[in-house]
Amino acid sequence: MLVTLGLFSCTEDIDVKLHSGETRLSVEANVNSDFKKHIVKLKETSDVFYSQDAITVNNAVVSVSDGTSDFKYIEKEPGIYESEIEFAGQAGKTYSLSIKNVDINKDGNMEEYLASSTMRQAYVIDSIKMHFDPEYESNDNDEDKGEFWLLSIYTKDDIDSEDYYAFASRVNDVLVHDTITEVLVEKDTYFNGKETKGVDVSEFNQLKEDEILHNMDKITLETYAINKGYYDFVSQLQLMDEESSMFSGPPGNIKTNISNGAIGFFSVYSITRTNIIHKSN
Repeated sequence: MLVTLGLFSCTEDIDVKLHSGETRLSVEANVNSDFKKHIVKLKETSDVFYSQDAITVNNAVVSVSDGTSDFKYIEKEPGIYESEIEFAGQAGKTYSLSIKNVDINKDGNMEEYLASSTMRQAYVIDSIKMHFDPEYESNDNDEDKGEFWLLSIYTKDDIDSEDYYAFASRVNDVLVHDTITEVLVEKDTYFNGKETKGVDVSEFNQLKEDEILHNMDKITLETYAINKGYYDFVSQLQLMDEESSMFSGPPGNIKTNISNGAIGFFSVYSITRTNIIHKSN
C-alpha cells in the first residue's frame, strides 16, 4: 500500500507491502531547531486500504518530552497533532515521543507507541557556490535529461565524530527539493575530518519548472544534522524508490525508531541555513 511519510519538510507516498490484513500505525513526527509549533501525523496503514486514502488516527494523546519540559500536542485536524506552544529543539537534548489512546488492531486494548532521538549540534557551513554543468547527469533516472546548476558546499568536517548530513534547497524561500527522492543524505566517509573544497550537494534541473533559476534568485541551502538511524531510514526509502519495489522480506525490515511495530520515524535534527544570490551570467 502507499504510506505517506514526512521527511524534513517533505512528504511523499511510499509503497510499503504489508502482510495481508495487517494494520499498522504510520507516524510522521519530527522536532528540529526551528522555533515553531511542531507536528505529528498519525494514520492507519493496511493492504485493505490499498486503493483508498489511509485512515487518520483521531483522539490520540500525543506528547514530546526533553527530560525537563513536557510538550503536549492537540489535534488540529483529523490525524494531525500540533504542539500547544512553540519551542525550538536544542542540541544535546534527547527528545521522547509518546503516543497513547490508540487501538490500531481494534482489540479493545489501548496501545502506546514510544520513540526517542537526540539532537546533534548544527553543522557549520563556511560558504556555498553555484556552478553550471551542461554535462551533469542526475542520479534520478527519470530526470537525468536537461541542463543543471549545481550547488557546492565548503566546510570542514569534525574528525572526532561520525557525522551524517542531509541537504535540501529553497529558491526564493520556496522549498524545491520537497520529496524524499530529492533530498540528499550523506555520511562523512569520504571527507571525515577534512576540509571540503566544493562538494556538490544540490542540483537544479533547468527542465523542471520549480527548479528553473533566474538571475538574482535567492538560493538557500538547508543542511540537516541527522543521526545514523535517520540516515539509514531515508537511504532505505530512496533505494526502495529507485528499485520501484519493496524488499521481499517482512515489513519489519523498514527502519524505524518507534516501538510496537509502527511504520515511520521520529526524527530530531538541527538545521543550518546558508544563502547565496544566484547570478546567471
